[in-house]
Amino acid sequence: MAMWSERLRRLGAGPGSFKVFLSFPFLAGVVLRVFVFLFQDPFNNDYHFQVIDWIHKHGTIPLATQLSQAYHPPLYYLLAQLFYGGDSSMPGLKVLQLFSLLTSLLTFVVFALMIKRFIESERVRRYATLFAACLPQLIMFGNFVSNDSLANFFGALLFLQGYLYIEKPSPGRKVGLAVILGLGLLTKGTFLAFIPVVAALVIVVEARARKRWTAVILSVVLVMGLGLGIGSYKYVQSYRHFGNPFIHNADPLIQKATKWNWAAAQKGTYTGLGSIVDWNIPKLMLHPTLGEETKHSYFLMMYGTFWYQYLYESNLMGNKTDFRYLGSVIYLLALVPTLLMFLGVYDAGARLKAAFSRRKLEDRTLQNLWGVLAFLAAFSVVISLGIRIDIWSCFQSRLFFPAFWGVVVLFASGLARVERRPKIAGAVYPLLNVLFVCFVLYFIVELGIILFT
Repeated sequence: MAMWSERLRRLGAGPGSFKVFLSFPFLAGVVLRVFVFLFQDPFNNDYHFQVIDWIHKHGTIPLATQLSQAYHPPLYYLLAQLFYGGDSSMPGLKVLQLFSLLTSLLTFVVFALMIKRFIESERVRRYATLFAACLPQLIMFGNFVSNDSLANFFGALLFLQGYLYIEKPSPGRKVGLAVILGLGLLTKGTFLAFIPVVAALVIVVEARARKRWTAVILSVVLVMGLGLGIGSYKYVQSYRHFGNPFIHNADPLIQKATKWNWAAAQKGTYTGLGSIVDWNIPKLMLHPTLGEETKHSYFLMMYGTFWYQYLYESNLMGNKTDFRYLGSVIYLLALVPTLLMFLGVYDAGARLKAAFSRRKLEDRTLQNLWGVLAFLAAFSVVISLGIRIDIWSCFQSRLFFPAFWGVVVLFASGLARVERRPKIAGAVYPLLNVLFVCFVLYFIVELGIILFT
């Protein structure tokens, strides 16, 4: 017990911090994830199970062209073998789904510990924890049999390790940063977006420690070499077989090999300048789920898939009934945390400007910037991929959930600024309370539909 207490202390969970595990926001997040797991089917619209089953039957990692999801790096599918014994009945699949639930719970634990340690205001900590605890899409995609759950976990760990490395740039923490980056790359391609941000972080931290430039360069080479060495398997495999390390399942090569030309039906997202400037949230409220009215707007697609089940996934089908207008209420209330996040972007810029004027980059400022820049990098990669291949399903917010901590930082930073204005805070906090209640109500409605229809 002493050994594990010491390890948790190093991660930011000192003796006083164990209170976080007994707080209402933390318990709500755990209970809600387990509650949803009990009635949520294991699968969403993707066929990750095929890869798990292939590895179980053949003992090999499939090529990108052999299955629709085989273009992904293999770590999730390999670890899933520990929970899959070849039983494809519902009891066997629920055991497999348990792996995703466990990683989802671990991700939430990391978020809770980071919020406790790195956010100063107690009230802001409570609301930041509730935000991570209740967001429906974060919970749902943490429970599916999908590499999303493991990717989200490694993303949370990467942010934590970055924070600890900033506080104390020891060789061990530097290696830890590289290893977690490598494991992320071995799980999902989203982690490619983190590579330049991690490299920049190492340069800044090592230079701030007044090390010689040769030592700084060696540190970058160490972190990048180790991280890319661990995480390069799928990219090397795809390059050897197809001459392209970065293959997506919308690639014509995969579409032809799998005989499933789904991408053609989703082409034509971009319809001109309106796809960029259409931020018409009232229109999204009138049409809260996927439709011609909204699927050509980049912003509305990202907004809808972040705050509600804008797309149709698995057995949670309330968005195909009149209950979908609960999503409209959520969209309206979500304007509050969305504006807080934009305020958080302003706060990050103000912190950076102040650091330049003082010529001193403090730990907390650098930590916040690391969180925000890593999120913006992941967000930019998702958007740029969607624009490049022009397929509407690429504009899903869950694709940047490995960088979700950056969203928490923006939300908390904006809320901390609002706290300085009591009159505004007096309106913001009740609206956030109603939004969180609607999140929980959404899952209660879904359970009711499953039980009584």
